[in-house]
Amino acid sequence: MTDRQATSATMKHLRAYLFPWGVQKPTADEIVDFARTAEELGFEAVHIPWHYTMPKSKSFADFGTRYLLDPTVVVPMIVSATKRLKVGLEFVVPTLHPFHWAQYFASLDRASGGRTLACPVLGWWDEDYKVGMVNPKQRGRRMDEALSTMVKLWAGEKIEKPGEFWDCSGLELDPKPVQQPYPMWIGGGDKSLDRAARWAQALYPLVPTPKEVAETWVPSLRHAEKYGRKLELAIVSYVLATDEAKWLRQYAYPRLLARINGMTHAEARERIDDQTLVQPDKSLMIGTNEQCADRLRALLDAGADHIVIDFYMHGWETPGFGKEQMERFVKEIVPLCATVKA
Repeated sequence: MTDRQATSATMKHLRAYLFPWGVQKPTADEIVDFARTAEELGFEAVHIPWHYTMPKSKSFADFGTRYLLDPTVVVPMIVSATKRLKVGLEFVVPTLHPFHWAQYFASLDRASGGRTLACPVLGWWDEDYKVGMVNPKQRGRRMDEALSTMVKLWAGEKIEKPGEFWDCSGLELDPKPVQQPYPMWIGGGDKSLDRAARWAQALYPLVPTPKEVAETWVPSLRHAEKYGRKLELAIVSYVLATDEAKWLRQYAYPRLLARINGMTHAEARERIDDQTLVQPDKSLMIGTNEQCADRLRALLDAGADHIVIDFYMHGWETPGFGKEQMERFVKEIVPLCATVKA
């Protein structure tokens, strides 16, 4: 296999994360340009998260802004500006009527020629539940009912009876998605496994280490066999390629630590060496080109089918920064990843 073939084979497993928020308040044009760059560089897809508003808690507390563009507006712009790239929308499914989501994704899939993906999550932001009028204690049951409803609508199945939360009886969807069955990845951990096994094509946990991928997540995928299905593993990770060790440790590391452990920047600084926390250097692709390539190779070899990569620290940096990281990653790091999944 030539270096170019090896790079192309690796890129089939890689996707880029982009964000409708950020410390520097990204514009729609910047976000679309980021997606175009991802397509040009050979990424399989881009993913964008949906929320009603920015929270004033955890790692977002220090952003200093609650700026957020509605992703359901930005996603069609990305679809229109690209030709091959797939687009995944990660959305808090319990907050809206499932027919709304089913229709949105079906129409989007038709408009894109079958280039979309639904990634439902339970969510954790209180503001989402407040706007969506959701009792957080009911969110699991609401999600199960919504997933079952959406899958039936996409497949053209009749819904005969009202549910516990929504009455979808008699509703039909037209047009239906191009892709059949319509693809879904379900975000979350252990509690999401059964949902993914029943309804989705992939389970989608956050930032596992290579060891966790191999020893915990890949074996858990066999849970889908009891439903007569196969399940893939998609994970979220981060890339921060730099030769400036001091900048990485003092600036980036506490921000990454705060993000992946769900805490504030101040808490992360106080606990930066706390080994009971998920440490960025144990799971993420950070450091020199060689260190990033070693971690990428380890994650793929451990069994990750798809890696969705955050290139600009969840909005702490700009899409422009993310583009520079993407280009370095594809041109300098991926070719170093000699071990390629077929």
